[in-house]
Amino acid sequence: MKALIDLFWAKYSDLRQAVEKEDDDAVSRIDREIDPLVKAILGSQGRDQSAIGVQFRFALDLLNEEADDGGCVRRNGHLLQMLVERYLVTGQSLPSKSEAAEDTSQPVDVAQAIADGYLDDALLNKLPERVVVVAPGYRIFYSNDTNAQRMDMPRDTLIGRHFAEFVGLHHFRHDLQPCLDRCFSGESLTFTYADKIEGRTVVIHCRMSPISRSGTLIGALVVMQEKEDRRRRRGD
Repeated sequence: MKALIDLFWAKYSDLRQAVEKEDDDAVSRIDREIDPLVKAILGSQGRDQSAIGVQFRFALDLLNEEADDGGCVRRNGHLLQMLVERYLVTGQSLPSKSEAAEDTSQPVDVAQAIADGYLDDALLNKLPERVVVVAPGYRIFYSNDTNAQRMDMPRDTLIGRHFAEFVGLHHFRHDLQPCLDRCFSGESLTFTYADKIEGRTVVIHCRMSPISRSGTLIGALVVMQEKEDRRRRRGD
């Protein structure tokens, strides 16, 4: 695997140079050489946690390398989503609307939905809270339906995007990034902040906890619960 990844990055460097020189023939040729390498690196089933971690690291490195190109972010986000669905998500057969309605009386425990480092998609989609999982590097690699609906975007378009795009750069830098860094270090924490959403002030109660499996950090689980701002204004 390491040899394949080293070869990929060598070819990738050649591709960048060909692009800078505007050598279209070289770009086309190297593109054809790179695609099979990506499939070989990410297409195989990891035999152990180390191999799985290498695949995730490669996908995230590629995502970060091409973060300025929207088309590449979407393509690489799909690659990351493929790994998430292969290794992390259980219960991928989502309940029908009628089934979901029948289950509304059953409380859903977040801890149960992420037991043993796996994400139970069916359970997480029953939560009224917004749920995302953020990888080191601050890119989203999982979103539940509630969060996607709040963002008014299909779930697959969220994968690979930087978390700051959806919470705002100010809140990300001042509130969320420091907390994510602490979470990546193994700390669970809660905090509350106010935000303007659709012209109204909303209080967001945020819970973060690290997700690990077999001692390997997967990312930070972020659960966001929105509440109306009940603080009294002056003159009320």
